[in-house]
Parts: sequence; structure tokens; C-alpha cells
Amino acid sequence: MRRIFLSSFCALFFFFLFAFRADAATLRLSPGFGSFVLGGTFDVSVILNTEAVAVNTIAVQLSFPPDKLQLANPSLGKSLIQIWANPPTFSNQEGSVYFVGGIPNPGITASEGIVQTLTFRVVAPGEANISFGAETQVLANDGLGTDVLRLTSPASYKLLLPQSQGPAVFSPTHPEQGKWYRDPNPILSWSKLVNSEGFSISYDHDPNGFPDSTVDLGESETSLTELESDVWYFHVREKGGGVLSGVSHYFMNIDRDPPASFGVDVSPSERTTNTSPVLRFFTTDQLSGFDHYEMKLVPLKSGPSNNTFFFEVDSPYQLTGLNPGRYEVIVRAYDKAGNFRDESVTLNIVSSFFQFVGPEGIDFYFLFLPWDLFLPVFAVVILIILLLVGYIWFHHRQHLHRAFRDDLKRIRNRRKK
Repeated sequence: MRRIFLSSFCALFFFFLFAFRADAATLRLSPGFGSFVLGGTFDVSVILNTEAVAVNTIAVQLSFPPDKLQLANPSLGKSLIQIWANPPTFSNQEGSVYFVGGIPNPGITASEGIVQTLTFRVVAPGEANISFGAETQVLANDGLGTDVLRLTSPASYKLLLPQSQGPAVFSPTHPEQGKWYRDPNPILSWSKLVNSEGFSISYDHDPNGFPDSTVDLGESETSLTELESDVWYFHVREKGGGVLSGVSHYFMNIDRDPPASFGVDVSPSERTTNTSPVLRFFTTDQLSGFDHYEMKLVPLKSGPSNNTFFFEVDSPYQLTGLNPGRYEVIVRAYDKAGNFRDESVTLNIVSSFFQFVGPEGIDFYFLFLPWDLFLPVFAVVILIILLLVGYIWFHHRQHLHRAFRDDLKRIRNRRKK
């Protein structure tokens, strides 16, 4: 018994030791956060911690927002990599970086090892996240190629416009730079000197835009109307004492368009005996990005319907405990600017696939007729049938009468002969 206990204890010890060591390494980005100015560059290093496990291969896949950052230089300077199986390749169009490197036997253990350093250039203000992709791996030097990567840590950066060289600008309608708004009519205000002679302003899609020297306004406020969906930059200079100040910039993200159209799929089907069907839906948004879904379930009953409301959901979503009947499922997709798009599907819960008559009406599979519409339609159909029967009977009667006269005529002709 004692021998069995000791054997079991040793087996469990080595199992947990192997499990701990087989899932140990971490990768992070350094710095993990920070603020950087438009037009400038900054370095991001991939840092490896093997947690005492020897490793010999590191594969890294990174993604970044190409509309905010561009990779300026994938440095091949200081690095723990000794052999490059796949030197750093990148796409500034897709916002991706990938590389694979190795260390000969016996591998390497490190707590703050620099795998690679990347230099990014800030091309637009806002917030930028750099994250590791699914192809990221750290392989142990165990002859088996065991992936020991336990954790990856992304990075988040704030990208700012250069410090204002002129009036301080703010917006009561679009107060947060970097946030998306669906209102295309922003109001801009700015500070004003005592001896101000006026302001030169402009707005465009260029973060480094520069208004000319012409005084456009005497007041320190303006309204822009019906801006199209895009990133807009407002620029202002002040003239005082015959001298023009430097330029101040303010940017606004405008998104007036809802998410892309999408479908709502029902499993097992839109007509089903299953009282807990599953709904699946997916959409995207081109500018501000998709934010969340909401759903409303509307019973299609005769008379006044119950009070219904939208509630937040994720896809897939399973409805539960529905009573037999017909329902309209409305899925609402929101983007980060607050625009939304509704898509709907009619769900029919039946007690049997051969059930055609329900409390709401008649279901013909291809057509549903509610009771308040069925009776008029039924009356029209009966009237059409009666008219057809009358028409056929009338023509058939004429045919019989004509045939009778022809027979009578033939009999008379025979008698004459």
C-alpha cells in the first residue's frame, strides 16, 4: 500500500511539474502604454520571459491599426535571436508583422529578453492597440517542439496632435477628440485675446493643415454643417497686433453610416417545434467599428401586443421557453458612433410540423394568413369559385342546348327522306 502511495505521489508530482513547465513563457510589448505625438516615431520591443524553461524558437505575429500607425523600421539590432528562419515581414496596408527566429541548442532562458524592436510612426491621432496574433508561439528546447507560451500582453497608446501653437480649441458638441460621433454638425469654439483682430480658419482631412493669413472670422466660434463621414481636422490662427499666431488643431471623427446589412439565421429553422432555437448574426462597420447587438422579441398575437424592449445580446444567442406561436425577432446592431441597423426574422414555434391552424391564423408554410385577413380572403376565394362554376355551367348548358338542336334537326331530316 505504501509503495502504491509513493508511486502515485511521484506520478502526480512529475505531472504537475511538467504541466507547469510546459506552459510557462510570456511575451509582452514594451512600453505597454504611452502617449505619442502625430508625425513622431516611437519604439516598441517584444519582451520574452521564459520563466526558467529553455526555449529555442519564437514566432511572433502582431497586428496594429494601419490608419493610426505605420511601421517605419523593423530593426534587426539587439536581439536574443541568433538564427532568422523568417526575418521580419510587415504590411502597412493590412497592419501586420510576422517573424520567426531561433536559438541553437541548449536554447535560452531569459526574464527580460528582447526578441525584436519595431519603430512605428504616428500618422493619425486617436487610440492605437497593438496585439499578438494566433500564430504567436514559443517552443521549448525539449526535442518535441512543445509550445510553452502561457500569456501575451498587448499594448495601448494614445496618439495626440502636436501641442497647440495658437488659441485653445474645444467643442461643446464633439468634446472628446478620438471619439466617434454621428452628429455631422459640430460647433467649434476657441480662446480669444483682448487685442484680437480676428481668426483665420480651415478644415480638411489633413492633420497638418494650415490656414492662410486671411482673417475669416471676428468671433471665436463657428459651426460646420453636414460633414461627410470621415476624420476631420479643424485649424485656427489668431491675428493680434498685426501678427498671426501659430496654428491650433482639433480633430473630429464623424460616422453617419450604420453598420453593414446582415442576416439573422435561426437553428434549426424559422418554423420549428424547438422552443429554444438559436439565433446567429454578424456584421461589421467600416469607420467607427462595430460596438454591440441588442434584440427585441415581439409576439405576433391578435389584438394589442405585450410591452417589449431591446436588451443586449451576443451571437450566437439562444431563446428559451417560447410558447407555440409566431414571433418577430428584431436584432439591432450599433456602431461606436451610435448609429444602428435593424434586421428581423419571423419565428414560428409549432407543436407539430403538421400544424397549420394556430391562434394567430393559418400557416401554409409558404404563406401566413392572420385570422383578420383569412376570412375576407376566404370569402373572395369562394366568390371566385362560384363565378367559375357559374361560367362553366352556363357554357356547358349552351353546348348541351346546341347539341340537342343538332340531334333534333338530324331526326327531322331522316323523316323527310
